[in-house]
Amino acid sequence: MANYEVVKHKLEPVEGDDQIALTIWASDGSKWEYGIPFNRQSGRYTFEEIDVLEMDFGSEFSENLSEELDKLVQKVCSGWAD
Repeated sequence: MANYEVVKHKLEPVEGDDQIALTIWASDGSKWEYGIPFNRQSGRYTFEEIDVLEMDFGSEFSENLSEELDKLVQKVCSGWAD
């Protein structure tokens, strides 16, 4: 595991695109940004980097992030994203 922790993260739909933006801020001042494409018809998304995030930040963070991402993609696909 890395020598830093997640300070905060943000998931949000990308306006005009079938993509979710993920931004992660770490305790060492680092910032990571990811674009996560999804299919509006199937509700499926591709985010292979989740395994890397699990190694860097732990399984609890990656599991919680996956749950948040699942919920947000469902919201966007049903047409009621925040």
